[in-house]
Amino acid sequence: MNYIPITFVTPWYGYFAGGAEVAARSLAEQLAKRGYDVQVLTTCCRSPFENWWQNTLPSGVEQLNGVTVRRFPVNNQGEDLYHEANHQIIHGIQIDEKYQRQFVNHSINSQALIDYACVNTEGHIVIGLPYIYGLTYSLVKALNGRASIMPCFHYEPQLQWITTAEMMALSQQILFLTEEEKTLAIQQFGQLVGRRLVESSVIGVGVELPTDIKKLLDKNDCNYSKDIKLKYQLPEKFFVYVGRKDIGKNILTLINYFQNYQASGGKASLVFLGGGDANLLPKRKGFIDLGFLPEEDKYLIISQAQGLINLSVNESFSLVLMEAWLCEIPVIVHRGCEVTTGHCLNSQGGIPISSSEEFQAALKVLSKEDTSKILARFGKRYVQSKYSWDSVIDRFLRSAYQG
Repeated sequence: MNYIPITFVTPWYGYFAGGAEVAARSLAEQLAKRGYDVQVLTTCCRSPFENWWQNTLPSGVEQLNGVTVRRFPVNNQGEDLYHEANHQIIHGIQIDEKYQRQFVNHSINSQALIDYACVNTEGHIVIGLPYIYGLTYSLVKALNGRASIMPCFHYEPQLQWITTAEMMALSQQILFLTEEEKTLAIQQFGQLVGRRLVESSVIGVGVELPTDIKKLLDKNDCNYSKDIKLKYQLPEKFFVYVGRKDIGKNILTLINYFQNYQASGGKASLVFLGGGDANLLPKRKGFIDLGFLPEEDKYLIISQAQGLINLSVNESFSLVLMEAWLCEIPVIVHRGCEVTTGHCLNSQGGIPISSSEEFQAALKVLSKEDTSKILARFGKRYVQSKYSWDSVIDRFLRSAYQG
């Protein structure tokens, strides 16, 4: 069977594991495994933590896990103009259309990539993500109705910008990761986009543990738990945070709440896995930063935690919740994030909180092994029923091919 080629467009690919980037990479790889003709167009910038106006990777074509990846040089002009607009956003200043366009037009972009897409993706299913960067905006504008987007919305100033409205109006298809994200989009763009938005599909992201990790966890062997704790000198009782140590992830609230828990006599520690700014963490007992770890060690540590904590209010899916549930531990989320709260309420696998007092109460609940196991079991069942790769691919294809 001759499938229509599928092209994903995203600013970073292969070397950075942000939420949208993981969604793009994993979806592309799963489609390629199933025999679909898949390519990714991306830039020569390695990650969002490097200069967006400089090339750190060579341009050209490579194969990554069965996916054809084409890299193009970034635009090297406009850095100062971007930072001028971004400075106002960071400081909570509401910006007008001029600065909205200045931000988007001088965000990470690649005219070489856009030129290639215009000439070489006729007849393809083209999907850009996430919505917030100039590359996605330029793609949707240049292809003028041929490109779809997987926006990865959460509530932030850019959601209300005219440039975002233009993208929504011009997109062929709009693919959402959660029902909460779709509801947010309808509230913001329902009148502009109309029925097409209401009928847009919720795709989700497939989440499955690597086979060797799954087999190891399924054995329920107490030796590996002792070994991993000994290897990293972990305490007997701890909770885990997985992801970037970043103010935008509400990390300061997490630290404050956990310090209050300690001051009230709490004995568990908080272990951090992942990158970001280690200087945000207090240099005191009970806060342990392990940084990036091998994948097997990461999952083993998660499986030994009393729970995973993610208090970010800016999530469009939250892969780490799904991974925690597959590792059979419950979660704590912030009620200010509709997406993660929705996952917890729909699965009954976690506890949403909105204050330090509620946080401490949640930690107490998850410290009870019987209750913790019940919540984790509900969460695992939720992931396996909604976010297996077969079900996600099926929803994706039904939506993409109807365009």
